[in-house]
Amino acid sequence: MTGKSNARSVLIVSVDDPWKGGGVGGKHTHIRQLQKGLGANGVQAQVACVKKTPSFKFLHLYPGALRRRLMKDKGDRFAHYVKQYDEQLRRNLRRTDLDFTWVNPHDVVAANAIGERLSKDGKTVPMILTLHGYFTREAASDAEISEASEHFKHYMEIERKACERAWRIVCVDSRIGEYVKSTFGVRAERITVIPNAVDVERFHPVSEEQKTVARQELEIPKDAFIILCPRRLVPKNGVAFAVKAMKELDRNRKALLILAGDGPERRSIEDLVKAEGLSERVLIRGSVQHRIIDRYYAAADAIVIPSVLSAGVEEATSLSMLEGMATGKPVIVTDLGGLKETVRHGETGLIVRQGEPEAISRAVEKLMRDKELMLGLGTAARDYVQRNHSSLAHARAVLADYERAEADGPR
Repeated sequence: MTGKSNARSVLIVSVDDPWKGGGVGGKHTHIRQLQKGLGANGVQAQVACVKKTPSFKFLHLYPGALRRRLMKDKGDRFAHYVKQYDEQLRRNLRRTDLDFTWVNPHDVVAANAIGERLSKDGKTVPMILTLHGYFTREAASDAEISEASEHFKHYMEIERKACERAWRIVCVDSRIGEYVKSTFGVRAERITVIPNAVDVERFHPVSEEQKTVARQELEIPKDAFIILCPRRLVPKNGVAFAVKAMKELDRNRKALLILAGDGPERRSIEDLVKAEGLSERVLIRGSVQHRIIDRYYAAADAIVIPSVLSAGVEEATSLSMLEGMATGKPVIVTDLGGLKETVRHGETGLIVRQGEPEAISRAVEKLMRDKELMLGLGTAARDYVQRNHSSLAHARAVLADYERAEADGPR
């Protein structure tokens, strides 16, 4: 028995909510754009995810949070938290009619949940797994679990099972594709690399007058050289190195770094800013909802994505990078993963060595000295993104992979 109806349709599955907190995060934005793009291509796209409904919060999340306070091991706390969301997603899926042409989970937890539900119901529906990163290794990078722990082994096994269930796997950069091949033995012909996309209509260049208005709205100094770092505050995003770069730029009082993001490293970042005497050179704005993040890009002069290698995790095709490029701003990125795959040094942006604040500061100074370079990099970046990373083109590429999975059959 198949789960297919006459109209083409897909169930996009995620263990977390793509609309939570105003839609913060690359994966969440990816899912929302994909749903919109597929609709424009004639595919009905429904999203199954875990939302913080009153019943989930009061019956599960709040009691679970109290229970985790009694757990001494951080890995146990992480495992309990993930289990709560996994169980809630499975409850939601039990109430979901699976009469779809395809299913497209966007994380390994969701892949196993929907895979087991389909198996239980005796349905054969092509499953295309989209991988945005490295689930287990990112948990280790964020110090949620130890690489030497049983939890690490457990989640690696979850990743393996998810890859085995999938008919095809879409990776947002080639390094993730290499990871699933080398770690889980997935054949190359089952993998497609489709980088992230950006809404090029919403994220676009602005005039100097519009930039001034955006700065007034956000209460940002009119005459400063604004470097925007729209990154979550976690180790792999390397935000501390962007902060340290401001020490090198401190002699140039015009430079101002704005951090638009939150996360477990916030306290240490705040301490670093204070210790380096950079309170007037670094503004920490915390989590910024995606619905207003375009105002920050409009106000900025340059974008910095200072990612570093952390616990074996490399940056994928950063959505923040693509959004910055789409707005015609020069981007400074590190020489990792999807960043170096996307940016052409000296043509569509500047690439610097990871973990080197001095390299970031030199790149910023180079931009501040050369307005023609800034304009040239920004214009070329915008053109590149329009050609290669528009939401509609991305949706068509994903749809082609759905159809390929259906034609090729299970692995």
